[in-house]
This record gives sequence, structure tokens and C-alpha cells, in this order.
Amino acid sequence: MPTDPNSYSRRWFEFFHVGIDEARTIQEVEFVGRVAPLPEFQRVLDLCCGMGRHARALSKAGYSVVGVDRDADVITQARDLGGGPDYVVGDVRSYQPAPEAFDAVMVMGQSFGHFDSGTNRDILRRLADAVRKRGRVILDLWNPEFFIAHQGERELQTSSGTVREGKRVDGDQLFVELGYPDGAEEKFEWQLFTPEQMTQFANSVGLTLLISCSNFDATTLPSPANPRIQFLLEAT
Repeated sequence: MPTDPNSYSRRWFEFFHVGIDEARTIQEVEFVGRVAPLPEFQRVLDLCCGMGRHARALSKAGYSVVGVDRDADVITQARDLGGGPDYVVGDVRSYQPAPEAFDAVMVMGQSFGHFDSGTNRDILRRLADAVRKRGRVILDLWNPEFFIAHQGERELQTSSGTVREGKRVDGDQLFVELGYPDGAEEKFEWQLFTPEQMTQFANSVGLTLLISCSNFDATTLPSPANPRIQFLLEAT
């Protein structure tokens, strides 16, 4: 039976998260270090942190990190792994840190945009309130140009088996269905943002778009060949 939309299940973690190699984490964390460098951006919120792979790496680099995820079991695993961060169980739709509690907020792994436009805007507004003036918000999202060009079905070979994936884009929404070897299904959806759309979206909550890029490289422009896009936003 399908799970609720946008719910990262134990099965999803087994197939897509556990096998992430250290090189990818290093690349992503080094990008954070370049766009939100120490000591200016000491206090970091890692929202939708999962098992804390970014939070631990940033803590090791000298940042003071709070990781937040709505899955209590995942937070338990992150705490068991240790490594320096503080962890909080919280839902992105309701979690509200104190105003200007952080120098930077990051949402990695396409964990922003799962809801309707109004809810997504409310989440981004609370992230904007959570950083100090000139604080930064880092979003790692799906690239609409890529998914418009790559709709349809395919099979994904993972270390845990073959997963069927179906993708379609309707307006600014991406819909993804996953079918696992045991017959289980999961559904996900995201609001997609071009740089122009993100500029307007960010401005509406008091943020300014500084950088839009791919490959966690500020000099690499987004293109239809790359499925991910990173946005660096600054609080005004």
C-alpha cells in the first residue's frame, strides 16, 4: 500500500540514503563552508537533517549546529552517532526557532517544497526570521529544467535492489512515484523553482537571492543536464 505523500520511510532510507558516499557529503559541506564561512556564520540550523551526515561534518569543521527532523527514530540514530550537533524532533511545517537564533539555515536533499505554495512560503518565512540580518539560507532543490526534460518511467539500480520510478511535471509541481521490489509504493511531490521564480518567492518573505548554481559550485549555472539546483538566499 502507498504511504502518505512526502513521507521518507524506513524503506526509502534503506534504498536511497544509507549508501551515500563520503565524497558527496564532503562536496556538499565544502559548498556550505564557502557560501557561509566561519567565523561569520558560526550558528547553523540543519533543517530536515535526517541522520545528520551534514550536521556531523559541519560540527567537525567548527560550526555550532542544530539538526531538526520530524522522524523521532531518525533523530535517535543521529544522536547515537554523536559528532557534536544538537538534535531536535520537529516538523518543518511548525518548527519555529527563536528570531535571529542562527547565522545560516540549510535545507539539503530536496527537503524543501513538499507542500502547497502557501505552506512552502510560510516555511521559508520562518527560516528567514530564524537568521540574523545578512544571515543566509541555503536550499538544495530539484531543478525544474531537468525534470521537464526527463519525465516518464525508469528503473533505478540501488545497492538494495531495483526501484521503479515514475516522474511527471504539472506546472510548477513535480510528482514522483516509487515502486519497491516488495510491492510497496511511495509518492512524493515538490514545488519547483527556476531562479526567476525563487527570486520572487524569496523577496516575498524578506530574502534576496544571491546565487543559483548546480554541482555545489557557485560558478556552475543550472542547466537541463543537472537534476539539482542550489539557491543561496540572504536576509535583508
